[in-house]
Amino acid sequence: MNQFAQLYSQFRQNPLAMLSKRFNIPGDLQDPQQIVQHLLNSNQISQSQLNMYVSQASRNPFLRQFMNR
Repeated sequence: MNQFAQLYSQFRQNPLAMLSKRFNIPGDLQDPQQIVQHLLNSNQISQSQLNMYVSQASRNPFLRQFMNR
């Protein structure tokens, strides 16, 4: 299995664990909106970064499947 497929598989199994490798996310947060708000409030990401990520994801057919859940 190539590296991308392995990362994708890990993300599908536990997205919070994958995000926690990059960001400091308290274990009691499960709701995506709460997680994003925590990242903004703790200055781990800026509003402009969030806007850029959302904009890029909305143009990516692979990621679009996750956006409307």
